[in-house]
Formats: sequence, structure tokens, C-alpha cells
Amino acid sequence: MRCYPPLTLIHLLSLVCAHESFVLSSRFAGVATLRRSGVDDCHQTECITCQTLLSAFQFEQWHKLCEDVDKVMESLVSPAPESFHVLHSLISKINDDVDCFDENSPAGSCTNDLKALSSFLIKPNYTIVLYLDSDLVKWKTEHGCINSYNNIHEGQIELYHKHNTLELSRMALDLAAKNLNDPEISLKVHHLSRQAEKRLTLTMGSDSRGPTASDACFNFALAGLQHYYGLFRTLTLVGIHELRRTGHRASFKPKKILHLVEKFAACDIRGQHAIDLYHAAGKCLETKGYEDAGLIESLKDGTYGFHSSGPLIWLWRFSSRQKKLSTADAISNSKGKRNIDWVEIFHNPSKPVVVDLGSGMGASLLNLSALPSNYGANVNSDGGGLHMAWSDLNYIGADLNQSFVNFGNGIVSRDSRRIGRVRYLCHPAETLLSELQFYTGGTALIMINFPSPYRLRETGSGNSQLPSMSANQFMATKEILGLISRLLSKSEDNIGDNFFLFQTKCEDVAVMVFNECLALGTMEYVKCKNPMKDIDLQYKNSKRPKRVDEWLTSAPLAERAEGAMYSSKPFLPRAGRAETEVQCIHENIVVHRFLFRRKRFI
Repeated sequence: MRCYPPLTLIHLLSLVCAHESFVLSSRFAGVATLRRSGVDDCHQTECITCQTLLSAFQFEQWHKLCEDVDKVMESLVSPAPESFHVLHSLISKINDDVDCFDENSPAGSCTNDLKALSSFLIKPNYTIVLYLDSDLVKWKTEHGCINSYNNIHEGQIELYHKHNTLELSRMALDLAAKNLNDPEISLKVHHLSRQAEKRLTLTMGSDSRGPTASDACFNFALAGLQHYYGLFRTLTLVGIHELRRTGHRASFKPKKILHLVEKFAACDIRGQHAIDLYHAAGKCLETKGYEDAGLIESLKDGTYGFHSSGPLIWLWRFSSRQKKLSTADAISNSKGKRNIDWVEIFHNPSKPVVVDLGSGMGASLLNLSALPSNYGANVNSDGGGLHMAWSDLNYIGADLNQSFVNFGNGIVSRDSRRIGRVRYLCHPAETLLSELQFYTGGTALIMINFPSPYRLRETGSGNSQLPSMSANQFMATKEILGLISRLLSKSEDNIGDNFFLFQTKCEDVAVMVFNECLALGTMEYVKCKNPMKDIDLQYKNSKRPKRVDEWLTSAPLAERAEGAMYSSKPFLPRAGRAETEVQCIHENIVVHRFLFRRKRFI
């Protein structure tokens, strides 16, 4: 170790910008949760001095590197003890590697780390001062602007020095959304996630207030981040601390608590930390008198999760804002891709597969694949529902939007139950169906859930992003339905009954696709136990879409989506709903659904 004269000034950092106060996640930091005994888990008591919060040993460690702890506390943002702990941890790290300093210039990494922390943990017009005393690097703060140390090693400045975790997550999401054809996009997103991990290691979550950690977690999930379970776990722990620290405050409204817990759940967080987060949120909502007792109970008993309505609504909101892609776009994006290797995709390609064409964010397959074999009511093939050995099936989804595909595969990568059983591909429906002709396990269920409806009018006003029927752009074409029928016929001998499920918000689309299926002559509809008896009555009790009126104006004698062939109840288990179906329930929109199977010839 190099010798320095006592009290040699080796570095001054002067920061005069005002910032919102941030707080350390003490669980993540590995220290005791800072609260008085007897206080409810939702509450975090802040005390004036660190002596009431810390053990004698911890306080002694602080005084080894800071001679006047109480004076320094006055210059730190609230809660000061936690701000102190974050800065103290970095100073301790500097002492572990004090040889990296010379008398005039410390190593750039430590300098930049300290500058990053000082930007939001030190109050305006205060300066942090480092000095040597008996071979220890000590620190203090001084009021007023002192000349800052400017000879920083710019080459050692990394993104995490300049951007907080939320900003890094937004960069990752923006990068993933705008560069879908970049073959190195995954590596670039992973680089940003690594920067976020460094930031969290440095700040211990002290710059993630309120629902910020949940926003960052959601952004990284939407960016399609693969694996990185540790990053999601750390962000969840920061969220837990925020609930316990501020969840009882009047300023932390129930809406903000729901925002936090729903976005974490939309990332499909798992494990004890997820249970702890949900339980803390449930207790906070209960304390605030939130009226939804069922939601509170599901949070407290651990049954809340990715399948719940709130998280799926967030996924729907994101997907609804994305540009609709055409089949031509997907074909262009998939050029050069080799044929599907089913042995590579599935651990056991002899199992029957559930297929979702236009899978969107992938919620339906993700949730179905996580169900136990005995989930739901035992419903026979006469209709009224679908009962399958969900845990014994494989799952494949196809969508034209690469970012949706990346999100689904990212969720799969962090769950051992789904790895080797669930996969999403950026392929047109026709491509996937053609490849499934060579799948040896057979198809148990093929779904088209809420496809973008075709335009009612080819010219004039309307949504120009909707597919054109005349240009054969609508997903459920005669060719697609023919391929589905052939797959069902090919598979039935191996697995018994198998089905084609169609769901849509548009009545005219349901009637058209239903009649196209009948016209094939190779499939028959399944009579429903809960038929749609009077569609106009259903509209009176819910939102009547403008499209229905436009359709009936142009075709007043049109066949309606009612009778034994259309179900008023979902076919899929409640925990296997698509995100758009949840949105329809949330906004009281009628869903038109029917089920077909291979025609049984006598």
C-alpha cells in the first residue's frame, strides 16, 4: 500500500443540483430493515438520528470512515441514514482498493461512482470531501461550492454513471422497439440490463422511488430481455421496500400501489420475493380501506400473478399502441430464416401442441402452459368449455410483431416450467401452419384470438391500418382455415378430439369466419352449453360497437352471431385468457366465440 501524508486531500466533488430524495432498499443492501419493532410491515418509521436505527457495530463502522456522522447526516437527502449507508458502502469499497489512487488522481471508476451517487444523495450546495488519515480514505461533507475535481477518466464513464435504472430500462425498450431487424438487438438490450445491474449495485435501489422499480422492471420485460432473473429479483426487492417504507402514507394512493404490483406481475415475477411483494401490497390496500376484497385476498394468499386482470390490461395497453404489421412485413422480416426444427424447440416433440396464431403478447399460451393438469371443471366434448392436460402439452405462438415475440420468449426464459415447452416465432400464420404438417405430436388446439378485423369499407374513412379483405390481408383466410382443418384431421387419430377456437370483438367477423369454416365441409361446430341467445340484448347490457351499426346498415338482413354455435361464456380456463379478452371484460365489450372440430362422418 502506498503511503500518503495524513489529511492529504485526494479528491473533491462539488455538486450543486437539486434532486428529489431517494431511498435505499435495505433488504437488498443486506442490512436490517430500518424500522422500530412492533410496526406493521406496511409501515416504515423514519428517525432523526442514526443511533436509534443502527446496531452499535454498524455505527462504529461508520465512525471509522466518517468522524462526524451527525453533521454529515444534515447534508444528505431524507432518509439520511439510508443515504449515508449507500455512500459509506462505496467509501468502504474504495478503502478495499486504496492502491488504485495516486496523490492527484483517483481511479476513474471510483470517481465516477461517487459522482453518480452524490448527484442525488447530497443536498444542493454541499460537497463531499475525501481525504487520507492513517492509510484510511475518510469522508465528510462541507457546505458551499468548492472547486470540483475535473480530471476524470472519461473513458471509464459508463452509462450507469449518467443514467438511473428507469432511464436505462427506457433506453432498452426504445432500442428493442425501433430496431426489430437488428440481429444484435438482443446483445444491445443485454448490455443495457448489465448497466442497470451495475447501477443497482452502486445505488442499492436508492434512486428508485414509488413505483419506479416496477416501471423499470416492466420496460426490461417488454424489451424482451432474456434470462437475467437476478435483475428482476433485485427490482422486486426495491419495490417491496418502497411498499413497506411509504405504502402507509396518504400520498401513496391505492392507484399507485396497484400500478406497482400490476407491472411487476406483468413481468411474471416468481419466488418468495414475489409472494412478499404481493402480500405487502395487499396489506397496504387493506389498511387504506380499498374496496376490492377479492383482489386483496388474492394478493395476501399468493394466488395473484401474471394471469390476473390488472397485469394483462397493462400488456393490452402496450400492444394496442404498437403499429399493426402486414403479412408482407413479416415475410420480409423472416427472409433467410430456416425451417422450424421441432426437436430444437421442444424437449419432447411427441407431445400434442397448442397453437396460437397472432399470439400478441402471448399471455394466453403463457398462462395455459403454467396450469396444472387438473385445472378447471371437467367438461366433456359436447361443449361449454375445454378441459385438457395443460401441463402435458407443448405450446407454439406466432405473431408478425417481433417485439411481442421477444416479450413472450423472455418470460419463458426465466421459468423452468415453460423452457422446452413454450416458444414464440415471428412468422406469418400460413408459414407456421405449413411447418406444423411435419410436427409428429399432433395439434390439440389451434386458436385465433382477436385478430385485427378487416375493413368494413375498402375506401373512405376508417382505420387504414386494418387489413384489407380484397387484398387477402385478413388472417383467417380460406387458405388458413383449410390448413387448420387439415391439421385437425391429421392429428385426431393420435390424440382424440382436437379443436379450433376463434374469438373476436366484431360480430360480422365472427359470422364470416364461422361460415367459411362450415363451407370447408371438413369441420363441424361444437354446440355450446351456454349459447348466445339474443345478441341485441347482450349489446343493451354492454357497449354496442359502432361497427355493428355500420355493418347492419349495409346488410340489414345479415346473419347474427347468436344461437347454439356461439358461446356466451369463455371456452378457455379463466387463468388462460388472452390479454384482449381481459380488456373486453374490463370495458364490458361483447366477445363472439365459437369452437370447431373435425367433422365426424357416419
